[in-house]
Amino acid sequence: MKKVFLTICYLSFAAFTFAQEAPKNLEDSLRVGWWDPRSTQFGINFSQSSFNDAWAETQGGVGNIGVGIYFNNKAVYHKKKGVFTSDIQLQYGTQKFKGQDARKSLDRIFIDNKYASKLSPTVNWFAGINFLSQFASGFAYDAKGVKGKKISTLFAPAFLSEGVGLEWKPKKYFVVQLGGATLRQTFVSNDEVFTNTAKDVTEDGKVIKRSYGTEKGKVLNEMGFQVVAAFDKDIAKNVNLKWRYQGFVAYAPKTKPMDHNVMLITTAKVNKYLNINLTLLGVYDADIVKKFQISEGFAAGFVFNL
Repeated sequence: MKKVFLTICYLSFAAFTFAQEAPKNLEDSLRVGWWDPRSTQFGINFSQSSFNDAWAETQGGVGNIGVGIYFNNKAVYHKKKGVFTSDIQLQYGTQKFKGQDARKSLDRIFIDNKYASKLSPTVNWFAGINFLSQFASGFAYDAKGVKGKKISTLFAPAFLSEGVGLEWKPKKYFVVQLGGATLRQTFVSNDEVFTNTAKDVTEDGKVIKRSYGTEKGKVLNEMGFQVVAAFDKDIAKNVNLKWRYQGFVAYAPKTKPMDHNVMLITTAKVNKYLNINLTLLGVYDADIVKKFQISEGFAAGFVFNL
């Protein structure tokens, strides 16, 4: 699993490291290809609220402080009819409430590599690989904010998918992908996480313990159909909207309810280095919990374009 992750990272960062200037003429473009202008950001966000005793006693509220960091890189390489795209999104945040243990508020590793080739002006065939996990350990907390069992960490769980299919791209900022042959692997590589999150599942008269759909020491391999819709555009002056929807329905080795993964990020630039952003993440995976999980955050901070 770690070798696969490192391979994806190598391909992604190679695209970032070896980016070059656009060729001077059409002949150079066809011969050696060209990179789109580099898009790399590093940011630090802050959030804070506090209440005096009188306010807390009459209107409620718990003082808190939060810090988050993120790194985004998108590299796009063109050659003849083909386009290679590498998209990296790394996010981590922590929050501390008064009188409670600190806990992470946002933790996400997202790496997506794709090669697409034109069939028509708006339709391409594509082959891609996608990885999703988190950096740090996550814990269950009781009503008083006391830390309990570890329920997630790096590679536990982690999701890797590979697929081929068709994509429709009517605009540079909008694309819809249909992956008719998509493989997905689910990993839980930490025994403590598996023990703390495993549930008994009855199957063919046997009781099996599973965590995030996987059995201990095994990888859950599924084949299915995947649909992705993505949008990334400045919708107003200094305001960018980026959203991505990914749906996956397994049809082998058995049919399952459709999984949904939603990401929305709105960023408003105050000036060259200061911005305000809203992040919304949504996940539905019946192997985890049969409810829609939602994470939302609003923060202000500094951004640096590298």
